[in-house]
Amino acid sequence: MTALVEHRDAFALAALPFGDAGRNRTLPRQPLIRTGRLTLRRPEARDAEAITEALDNYRVAKMLTRVPQPYHLDDAGDWLAMIGEPGPEAWIFAITLGGVRAILAPEVEAANGNVSDRLVGVVSIEWRGAGSRTGWHLGYWLAEEHWGRGIMTDAVNAAVARFFSVMMGETLFSSVMADNPGSLRIQGKLGFAITGVEDVYSQSRSAGVRLITTELTFGGYMPM
Repeated sequence: MTALVEHRDAFALAALPFGDAGRNRTLPRQPLIRTGRLTLRRPEARDAEAITEALDNYRVAKMLTRVPQPYHLDDAGDWLAMIGEPGPEAWIFAITLGGVRAILAPEVEAANGNVSDRLVGVVSIEWRGAGSRTGWHLGYWLAEEHWGRGIMTDAVNAAVARFFSVMMGETLFSSVMADNPGSLRIQGKLGFAITGVEDVYSQSRSAGVRLITTELTFGGYMPM
């Protein structure tokens, strides 16, 4: 299973005005989010090595359109520098293991190997243009060794739930590579509706790819 959209598509945050055509383009300050088994926090410089290890894997990178292959430590450093300090138009979360359960029962979680602050993936919500659309966009990826454990579903659900708690009237859009059924299943579980298909260029594949485009409103959201 992979769950991915862009690498560059993971940015900043803050709070206040309205954007084009009355759309709210400002998020509150990015929260720290904990689920039972995960913590979602801001990416930091110390995450560069983990990002490099994850994205230098073609099976991960091929599901992203803007990730070069091979992927080097300098690429991770450039991305971390680019996202910089939090701004008003994005939340970018490093996905790490060890959530509420690790706080309540640290010895048990540690014994099971379920506690780590190491980045294993990224989930982002940002105001951006993608294909023919501009608005609040969801992107995400997960290191291959953590596929098939429900981590991406948990992380995406947590980020989407927090987004709609402060942006209830907004629509969230995303996209999935046509050959990435695992990511499409994640979105389907949460209520994303398919809106069409688009052809784009993938840097990692050095070729054109077909994307399935999707969107989600608060009314259609099915929290996990």
